[in-house]
Amino acid sequence: MKTFPQLTRDHQCEVVVIGGGITGALIADELSRKGHHVVVLERRDVGWGSSAASTALLQYEIDAHMTALAERYGEADAVRAYRACAEAIGELESLAAELGNVDFERQQSLYYASNEEDVAPLKEELALRQKHGFEAEWMEREAIFAEYGFVAPGAILTQLAATIDPYRMAYQLFSRVVERGGEVYDRTQMETITPDDHGVTLTLANSAKLRCQYVVMAAGYESQAWLPEKVADNLSSYALITDPLPPEALGKLRHTMVWESARPYLYMRTTCDGRLLVGGDDDDEDIPKRRDARVEEKAEGLAAKIEALWPRLDINPTFSWGGTFAETGDGLPFFGPHDALGPRVHFAMAYGGNGISYSMIGAKLLRALIEGREHPLAELFSFKRLAKIA
Repeated sequence: MKTFPQLTRDHQCEVVVIGGGITGALIADELSRKGHHVVVLERRDVGWGSSAASTALLQYEIDAHMTALAERYGEADAVRAYRACAEAIGELESLAAELGNVDFERQQSLYYASNEEDVAPLKEELALRQKHGFEAEWMEREAIFAEYGFVAPGAILTQLAATIDPYRMAYQLFSRVVERGGEVYDRTQMETITPDDHGVTLTLANSAKLRCQYVVMAAGYESQAWLPEKVADNLSSYALITDPLPPEALGKLRHTMVWESARPYLYMRTTCDGRLLVGGDDDDEDIPKRRDARVEEKAEGLAAKIEALWPRLDINPTFSWGGTFAETGDGLPFFGPHDALGPRVHFAMAYGGNGISYSMIGAKLLRALIEGREHPLAELFSFKRLAKIA
């Protein structure tokens, strides 16, 4: 959508953001908007990592239930995490309205029980959400079939969800960073990070040096290479998209994303031009060539699952793909410094199904840390909680 130069000379700035995807874009935009001089480095073309593969379901629901987080970290922290994700959707909507042309659209979210055994846990989850003021309702089997045309023993319906095109949004945000005086460089590989008491020196693959006060590592699952211990599992997910379908074929699915309680879960949503986007069937394959060899078979399997639920839909994958993503043990992200690289190197690990919502939260959280201010989620989303993750 836009070209950016390579960085081939020695340079200096206040904050370097490593990673030219949607996470790096949201962080760079937040920092530059508040007057920080930001330089962004991306080793590929901008947006061509996980952001290009993202299916971009914006939900406040975290991969871990609120009940599970409450059991592990306490009810207050569980609610705080869910509420931050809910607020992030509104913040993303406002940002999308400023930018334009990023395909933001509000949706409903239908989270259905894959089997009878999952009904009780979902009802417990609903009760806890409603206790804390989250707008959600229970749908019985008959209502699900009448409204959405498929069979499930029960489901949670929420009104707060949305979709977006993260590839377009990343480009729009980076263009705005440049307009403010920030700098974005792609095809620029960072080789070493050397922190000291006064700042950080980065050495690039072309031997150029970049000096800054702070670094934000927002390189997706690749950021883990800079940590001494494993903090997440790398998995592969698969997706397909159809040609535009007529509104009468989609019915209420046109404005409702659907996902299930089974893990790994099947999920689907529509795009603004009426295409059906289906994803899931995750596996633990971490070698790209092997993952990509499975794409066609995985797409056929996903299509068959959708046709089993909605026999009236004829799913013909127009395009299908696979991508690597990372998942933490508790479904929460990591934002902030790690002892391995000291207080001037911050990580932005917006892992799991809430990556874009987490990135919106992380942008403000990291700005607070860089500016020496407190943030209500800094402790919960820090590496300090590693000791509590089983």
